Amino acid sequence: MKIDKLERALSSMSNKALIRFVKRCVCRAMLGSGNCTDEGEAREALDMVYVECSRRGKERLYDTAYASVTHNPERCDIY
Repeated sequence: MKIDKLERALSSMSNKALIRFVKRCVCRAMLGSGNCTDEGEAREALDMVYVECSRRGKERLYDTAYASVTHNPERCDIY
């Protein structure tokens, strides 16, 4: 994930795309790959997405997506 490219892309993402992105980042941050860089990037991306949601006045969108994954971590399982 390229943080600098993400920053530019966030403003053009739809709300639905932001929700999907939050869920992916939460999974990466929670489960990690053993690579601290990946986990750190996921957390940084989550911060950036929250700022974008706040800018749109849609903090609840972020909170709901984040809670959905943290309360149901099995959604991160990829088969």
